[in-house]
Order: sequence, then structure tokens, then C-alpha cells
Amino acid sequence: MSLTLAKRLKSFKILGVFLALLIILPVLSLFGEIFEIFYQFLASFFSKLNTSSSIASENLAEISTIKENLSHFFEFLFLRFIKDTFIVLFFTLLICFILGVSTAYLVANFNFYARAFLEKLLILPLAVPAYILAFVYVGIMDFGGVFESIFGFRINLFNIQGVIFVLSFSLYPYVYLFAKTAFASEAKIPFEVGKICGYSEWQIFYKISLRTAKVSIFAGLMLVLMETLSDYGASAYLGVDTFSAGIFKLWYDLSDIYSSSVLSAFLMLFIFILMALEQRQKQQISFNQDTSQTLQRRDLSPFKALLASLFCAIIVLVGFILPFLWLLYWGLKDSKLFEADFYILSFHSLALAFVAALFTAILAFILCFIARISKNAQFNFWLLKTSSIGYAIPGAAIGVSLMIAAVFVGNFLNTPLLGVSFAVLVFAYMVRFLATAIYAFEAGFSKIHSSLDEASLTLKKSFLNLAWRVHLPLLKPFFLLAFLVVFIDTIKELPLTRMLAPFSFETLSTKAFWLASDERIYECALPSLFIVLLSLVLLFFTQSFLKDRYARS
Repeated sequence: MSLTLAKRLKSFKILGVFLALLIILPVLSLFGEIFEIFYQFLASFFSKLNTSSSIASENLAEISTIKENLSHFFEFLFLRFIKDTFIVLFFTLLICFILGVSTAYLVANFNFYARAFLEKLLILPLAVPAYILAFVYVGIMDFGGVFESIFGFRINLFNIQGVIFVLSFSLYPYVYLFAKTAFASEAKIPFEVGKICGYSEWQIFYKISLRTAKVSIFAGLMLVLMETLSDYGASAYLGVDTFSAGIFKLWYDLSDIYSSSVLSAFLMLFIFILMALEQRQKQQISFNQDTSQTLQRRDLSPFKALLASLFCAIIVLVGFILPFLWLLYWGLKDSKLFEADFYILSFHSLALAFVAALFTAILAFILCFIARISKNAQFNFWLLKTSSIGYAIPGAAIGVSLMIAAVFVGNFLNTPLLGVSFAVLVFAYMVRFLATAIYAFEAGFSKIHSSLDEASLTLKKSFLNLAWRVHLPLLKPFFLLAFLVVFIDTIKELPLTRMLAPFSFETLSTKAFWLASDERIYECALPSLFIVLLSLVLLFFTQSFLKDRYARS
């Protein structure tokens, strides 16, 4: 590499580090707030040793308030948040494991009635956010609702069981997708060895298939875990004090900034520990199997085939078909379909998602390009992992940390940012969803041979020319994929929008949540329906895109 290129590469690396630090600004600001609280406690302690200190007179009232709030938080609220969060987490993971693995194993290994159709339908609950699923089933189970009129009794969902139910049926497709891929590519030889040893179908599943697919299943469960910890809408609406709902309640309902910051910091630390454990698990688990010959789907007896079809159909019915039909009926029946306010809300959501997705995709391309040209594995790992950390952090924690950062920056610039600036909200989306865009570009860059980079730099010694004239044209499909994935996530995002949106600015998600919280459950169907329809269209488009790309490669 020439001296000129080496200097420019150094500049690009500095730019990459700056952008990564900007993305982790929420984390830094939150722990800075915790450090400030700790410093004030130390200042209070030492000021008692010196009664003439000015600190004692200036900060005594503030320190007393912090002590009182934190004491109340740890005595009455903290253990409740931990208990509710871990109960929801444990049972959601368990149910998602059962639903996702069982349906994936049936679809990948057996032929049964409507298998191909059910295989596609089992993914569709991803288009229905958990908080919308909660709205739907509360409406169905309401007094005088459809369920009570048919069965003569109603089920109360405003409890921890209700949260577990909606999260499980909303998130199980993550496990299903990963497990189905693993089961479909299962090697033929271990299965044949199991048959020779006299294993039953259950023993083959438990002793062979489940063990060979455990890495993929674990990856799906980690996504479920992260999404469960991130959930705010379903937990807050159904009245369960999980970490994310608790952060919002402490900040807004109780006006307790300090306890909310502490709870956010605890949640972030827990996420970091999980990420470290996941990375260690990935390094420890490694095995190879010959997949040149994969298993062919086996035929089931007519009765077992009927049972398999019914089992998958019931899961699809509960997770997608019933909620979608309910939303469709009440949404199209709503007179607000013909009012301007609904279309203004839709425009707000679409415009916000478009801007956030565009800037996130551009930032992800820049970071992945810098990682591509740096040729330094350790630098690339930390650059992309640091930039991707926001996806693992719940939206409520990012919202709190960004509010702290926005107040600090606003005071420094003598300009209010919170409540008036779209930039803060768009930046929050970028922090939250940058990881998904980076994954898309990493897949794209992996398909571009390094010889193209070398040829381009030989002809014209310019990294910008390489990015603009070589990489970007080849990565247009992956740019679109990154844009679409972030667009979908932004449309469905609730806590960040509620926390950071400018005054009098509403989106479909915040309007639906506000209407449902105000017990106007049927009125929230129309904005909820539009969110689901948008997610469905983009989900189908993304799926067909990925299928086409894999077919070509």
C-alpha cells in the first residue's frame, strides 16, 4: 500500500472510531449519570467532615432527594422488577423453545397436509408486534366480547400470564426460523446410525437432531431473550413491572430520574453479561458434520399427518390469523378510516421510518466499508461490535440515556433538544437498529472478492472511488435489504417514539398504545392494522428478496 493510501486509511479508521463512539454515546451518558450520582454521595460524605464546605450548603437538598428516591426504589420496587422480568423471561423462552422447535422439526422432516402453506404462515406472527397482539386479545377477551359470548366466561390478561402469552406467540418465529434451517440441513449419516441402533423417532429427535441444531436454536433463543427484555408495550399495557416498563414508569409516572437511570444501568450491565456469555458459548461450541447428503422428508401416517397439520394450524391461528382478522374487521369498520387525522399519523410514521432507515443504512455502509479496507481483524471486530451494541439494549434504556445526553448537549449549546428535535429521535433509531443494517452489509461484502478492491486501488488510488464506483453498485440489493429491515423495525418501535418524539407529534404505534391505554380498545384497531399490513408487505418482500439472492448464489 502506498504512503498516500496509508494516510487516507488512517483517516478512515479515525472516522470509524468517531462514528462508533457516537453510537455508544447513550451508554456513556447513562453511566456518566450514575458516576455523577456516586460522586455526589462522596461529596456529601466528605462535606460532613468539613462543615464549612460550600458543597454541604449547595447540594444537601439534591443529595437528600437522591437518597430518598433510591432508598424507596431499592426497598419497594427493585426486587419486584427483577422478579417480574425473570418470570416473564423464563416462561417466554420455554414456550418459544417448545413452539419454535416442534413446528420447525415437523416442517423440516415430515410431509403432512398443507405443509408448504403452513411453513410460510408460521413466520407471519413476526409482523404483529407484541403490544398489538396484547390489544387484540384484550378486545377478544373483554366483557361481552367474542370469547365470552361463545364460551360463557372470560380470561383476564392483565397479569404476568398475559404478557408471557402475547410475547411467546409474537416471538416464537425467531426460534422457528433458526431451528428449521438447522433441521433442514441435517446430515443423513447420524440419522441412519440412529436407525441402526434402534432409536425411536423421539430418540432420534432428542439425541441427534436437537443436539446438532443446538447452536442455531441457541441463536434464536438469544434473539427472543433480547426482544423480551426490550419489550415495553405489552408489559406496560398489561400492567406487569418488567425492567423496560419500570424504566418508563419511574421516569414519567414517578418523576424519579435517578432510579430510572440506575435501573437502566442494571439492565445494560445484564445485557453486556449475556453478550459476553453468548460470545464465549460460540467459541466453545464447534463441531462439523458432512451435509453433502441431507435428510429427505418422511411421510407420516394419515392420523399423525392430521395431528401435525392441526398443531401447526392452531399456532398460526392464535399467533396471526385470529389477531389479523380481528384487526381487519374493526379497522375497516372504524369511521376514522375516512378522516384526515389517520392519514397524517400514517405519513408521520412512514416519513420517520424512511429518514431513520436511510440514515441508518448509509451509516452501516460507511462502517462496513471502513472495516473492509482496514484489513485488521481485531479493529474490525471492535468497530462493528461496538456499533452494533444498541440492538441488544432495550429501547426504554436507550431512551433514558439519550434524554440524559440530549439535556447535557442542549445545556452546552444553550438550545433545548428534547421535545422539539426530530434529530434526537432519528439518532435513537440509528443507535437501536444499526446492527441489523450492519449484518445485511456484512453479508453483501462477503460476496465481493478482494481482487476487485486491489484492481480498483491499482487503477485509481482512492478509497472514495472504490466505495462509490465498485462497492455501492454491487451492494445495491443489500442496501435495500438494510433499509427495509430498519424501516420495519422503526414502524413497530414504541418506547423510543413515546420518550423522544417532539411535542404534539404522534405515530401509528404511539396512537394505538394511547387509545388502548385509554380503554378505547376498538379505536386502536385501525392504526394497529396499518402497522401489521405494512410489516406484512415488507416481510414478504424481504423474504422473496433473500430467497432470490440465495438462489442466485
